[in-house]
Amino acid sequence: MSSMNLHNARIDTLNSTAEGIGSFVFSHFHQKKLTFSTKNDGSIVTKVDQEAELRARDLLLTQYPDDGFLGEEHGEIAGSSGYRWVVDPIDGTASFARGVPLFGTLIGLELEGEAIAGAANLPALDESISAVVGQGVKYKNQRTTVSDTSSLENAMICTTSFDYYKQTNSEQIHSLLLQHAGSIRGWSDCFAYLLLCTGRIDAVVEPLLFPWDIIPWLPIIQESGGKYSPIAQGGIASNHNLHDSLYHALHENTTN
Repeated sequence: MSSMNLHNARIDTLNSTAEGIGSFVFSHFHQKKLTFSTKNDGSIVTKVDQEAELRARDLLLTQYPDDGFLGEEHGEIAGSSGYRWVVDPIDGTASFARGVPLFGTLIGLELEGEAIAGAANLPALDESISAVVGQGVKYKNQRTTVSDTSSLENAMICTTSFDYYKQTNSEQIHSLLLQHAGSIRGWSDCFAYLLLCTGRIDAVVEPLLFPWDIIPWLPIIQESGGKYSPIAQGGIASNHNLHDSLYHALHENTTN
């Protein structure tokens, strides 16, 4: 198979794996005795997270044994092909474990360290979105774009709970966000990025992100017309109209 065909085959695999792992996760969603434990960083993990990631890894590396793999639960496997899969089997485990449907399976594909494609499957909402850099976004077989809101006072911005700001010593950013945003909602994790990339909110501010939280979203944010910049130990994603004013508002009185 030619390298271009192998590239396209990986894109097909990306989407089918996100859907398959999302279905597996959803099959455990209403389980009554869902056991979870707390990791060193304070986040929680369930047996479903761990099993879902192993399933994804087996599916991907059986087909592409020379590719690299990075997952939230089981770490990294180095590859030699230049491609790396980045997987969060359940983004929003806290929601999943509490019976809240705002969780999803995230899979990203990198080539030589650049995110080139990503897919997010939110099975409890029956929504999924994916993108390949340069090829646009796929969402419900229609074109989707970020909003065109241009002023902070009219912006609806999603963020996470305050403990992540405390954990990253970025309480000042939270305070500035409260001062400048027109409306703040606590929809976080993959659901927030889904809302952003489908034009339903205007920005997402997350002070703490790991590679598996954001790499799958970078192509989707880009292809839906959004922009992403690092902030604290996480990042800001928004439409282009808002981005600079939001970024500068959150850096007021800071030197970083």
